[in-house]
Amino acid sequence: MDSVAARALEREHPDLVPLIRTGWGYYGTVAGLLALIVLGGYTYIRQWIEGLAITGMNVPVSWGLYIVNFVFFVGLSAGGILVAALAHAVGVERLKPIGRVAELGAISCLILAAIFVFLDLGRPDRWYHLLLYARFQSPLIWDFAIVAIYLAIAMALGYFSTRADLVRCMEALPRRRALYRLLCLGYVDVSPPALARDRRTLKVLAVASIPAAVLLHSITAWLFGLLKAHPGWHSALLAPLFIVSASVSGLAMVIVALVVARRFLRVAVQDDVIHDLGRVLVLAIPVLGYFLFAEMLTVLYAGEPAPLSVFQEMMFGRYAPIFWFNLMLGLLLPILLLWRPPRWAVATVGIPAVLLLSLVPYQLQLAIPTPLGRFFPYVLGIFLPAWMEYTLIGLLTIVLPLLLLAGPRLRTVDRIGCAAGLVVLGVLAERANIVLPPLLKTLLPYPAGSYTPTTPELLIVLGAYSIGGLAFVLLAKLFPLVEAHPAAEG
Repeated sequence: MDSVAARALEREHPDLVPLIRTGWGYYGTVAGLLALIVLGGYTYIRQWIEGLAITGMNVPVSWGLYIVNFVFFVGLSAGGILVAALAHAVGVERLKPIGRVAELGAISCLILAAIFVFLDLGRPDRWYHLLLYARFQSPLIWDFAIVAIYLAIAMALGYFSTRADLVRCMEALPRRRALYRLLCLGYVDVSPPALARDRRTLKVLAVASIPAAVLLHSITAWLFGLLKAHPGWHSALLAPLFIVSASVSGLAMVIVALVVARRFLRVAVQDDVIHDLGRVLVLAIPVLGYFLFAEMLTVLYAGEPAPLSVFQEMMFGRYAPIFWFNLMLGLLLPILLLWRPPRWAVATVGIPAVLLLSLVPYQLQLAIPTPLGRFFPYVLGIFLPAWMEYTLIGLLTIVLPLLLLAGPRLRTVDRIGCAAGLVVLGVLAERANIVLPPLLKTLLPYPAGSYTPTTPELLIVLGAYSIGGLAFVLLAKLFPLVEAHPAAEG
């Protein structure tokens, strides 16, 4: 677009200017994500040829990082639908401008969840056997059906909330006219009756999305909760825990997406909207903490040997850093950051977590005894290759103290974004502790299992994450992420 046309666009449609303004930072980000996708794709081809033997999965640990991320991204999709439902069904006007970011996040997370299931298949060329030989008594079929329904609802929400702006983009950006017409599916009527029909349809879809979301996260929980062969899964609390953690992490994901879009993509997101979402998040985090406490109390107080062994492994064994990361940096520290406490209060919670993650990695590889090593005999080495473990420890040792000390001084929006990012990471750690430790223990007198993700497995996961990141940055240049078409409100 020439300079004259760009100035005209800036004058007539200022909210569309970010669609055409890009810099070297944007192109560098796209190139980096593409490189990671290529690397992950190459590694996946190797997995397809050599089989799942190149991953850390084994007997009895038949599920690994792929299923952890599947459950994680299914949960993240809840935030987008929650915000869309509040905006379109309940009529919370302040959330309508950001509904598009939320819907885009929900769609992206569901697609990534499907990708991770595909990555976990030993014979991905036979995926259609799930349909040909479906057993409707199986929760796997229930989950397949509800994910498809939920994705269809999310895509319909995204289409009807974006259509009017796509038509406006057709007029403002004539070079992309054919693309926008295709995205509109040929429906370019923006008359008041047509826009009114869109709003009514959005309200119906938003109402339908609420029970669909409850079913999605309940059925995903039942993939584990209905199995009594693995201690730690067979619990009635698992479904409500999944619903609550999905809502909390999904809301945090929406906040992170808004902060990133505002800071790096120059999307006009109002401070008040992020502040309101932060207030909701600080009220929701204790609810998630309550469910985790209820599950722990039920198992620890009853003292049944098999479930108790799983929780001992999770709290004081090889997965202890993940558990305490979730508790201290995924639950307590975000509350402190959102409440703007004095610096000493933040450090009181955060510094022990940093010490936990950084002072005791040597027990596994170097066999150097440490005071904490008596309680945590295996630390990050059970979960990461050695080279990545020490890299992560170094980053944590540098970055987390800076965050802890600077947290109270951050701008409010940035502080809310940091807290939301920690919540997302905490829920990822929670998902890992739900999926992995129960697989190590069996009800039969067999030796305990072990699981360490391999470098190829981590590269494939990183490539899948890069697909989601690339989709977000490309779509941010395709249509406005914040709804701003006045005609739609008339």
